[in-house]
Amino acid sequence: MSASAPDRDRFPVTRRQFVRTAGLGLAGGSLATMLAARQAPAQIKGSNLRILTWSHFIPAYDTWFDKFAGEWGEKNGVKVRVDHIPHLEIPARMAAEFAAGAGHDILFNGSTILTRIYYKTLTDLTDIYDQIGKKYGGWIQAARSPVEVEGRIYGIPVYYILLPMIWRKDLFDQAGLKPPDTWEAARVAARTLKAKGHPTGIQFSHCNDANLNWRSLLFSFGGTETDPSGERPTIDSKEMREALKFSKALFDEGMTPEVFSWDDASDNRYLASGIACWVHDAISAYRTTEGTNPAVFQHAHIGLEPAGPDGKRVSVSAPNAFMVWKFSKNQAAAKEFLVHLMDNDKQGMIESTGYNMPFLNDTAKKPMPVIGSDPKLQVLQDFPKIVAFFGHPGPYTTQIQEVANLFVLPDMFTRVARGQGIDETIKWGLGEYQRIFAKHKKA
Repeated sequence: MSASAPDRDRFPVTRRQFVRTAGLGLAGGSLATMLAARQAPAQIKGSNLRILTWSHFIPAYDTWFDKFAGEWGEKNGVKVRVDHIPHLEIPARMAAEFAAGAGHDILFNGSTILTRIYYKTLTDLTDIYDQIGKKYGGWIQAARSPVEVEGRIYGIPVYYILLPMIWRKDLFDQAGLKPPDTWEAARVAARTLKAKGHPTGIQFSHCNDANLNWRSLLFSFGGTETDPSGERPTIDSKEMREALKFSKALFDEGMTPEVFSWDDASDNRYLASGIACWVHDAISAYRTTEGTNPAVFQHAHIGLEPAGPDGKRVSVSAPNAFMVWKFSKNQAAAKEFLVHLMDNDKQGMIESTGYNMPFLNDTAKKPMPVIGSDPKLQVLQDFPKIVAFFGHPGPYTTQIQEVANLFVLPDMFTRVARGQGIDETIKWGLGEYQRIFAKHKKA
């Protein structure tokens, strides 16, 4: 491999092995044309830039990203190296680099964004965040919370990953069921179709999807984790009780006990197997069936986030951001690369086959790349206005980051599903939240 091409330190992807040939002929835009759009400053020539990112669930996106980074480096006289590791290994690698005070220049965070833990050793990126936003119509409302600390920006939000409802229209039609547009309709469908050999499943376990899915249900039921300030836990509420009660019924009526040991890939496999009547998961689950079970793919449909009892819809999604270490010796090149990456936001969405949802308003305009032209995926264009992240309606605080890392909220839903009383469960959960909040307040 040439010196200017990105080296790759790839590890096996353990989650969602799918779409190995996901290139859909959508690349379209010429890299040469993209690279000509921005001229980097002369002082970065002859420098080195190391980027740590994850092994994307769409392998074709990684192929594009690596070539994109390498060609940007060639044009600007920067030797670029891109290292990929599984997403679950990112926090440990970040901690090791923090301890060593050395490592990559740019690093990726996904789902659990660690800006508030490390912000004192991260480069302030407020200037390029504002610059990018001004150029592309601003950022969607949810973009700022994961990367903001005390009014400053310490990461560039590059995309978020949705977990919509993916349901089998053929099974619903055969049983005379309404589409799962509400959580109640989803429960009725699960109960009805489980009896016909087609249950549903949501992870009652320690994985990213559990953190995301149960928050979507809770928030759509009107519940919250914190007050708007993010300083006070609010899980001891009527809405939390209703959400826990509902989840217990959903499990009893429409699931099987295997969900207690599910990981992030289990619902993908469940849908692709032809068993599931619906799953609440990223479109990777939908894409998987295209190659592994075309009959399921033909009948799988994508739905808007189900509404709660009062019609509220909140889709808790996985944000993804790039940060720059303050100890990086090449902050100038790092910032230039990130600006250039966001200049090509639409192309990134194309290369991910619609998996990467945009934080920039211009990219989020209808019709969006890929999903805007696919009748089954067009509904995803309506998600930006209902997207939320951990801590909703409060900010993405250090406390909430730890709550998520310890899977406190999924554990509450799991306890109730296994038979523990709701009041007892809330007492336990509130104690965990208060312990974590008190620790960080004291610190």
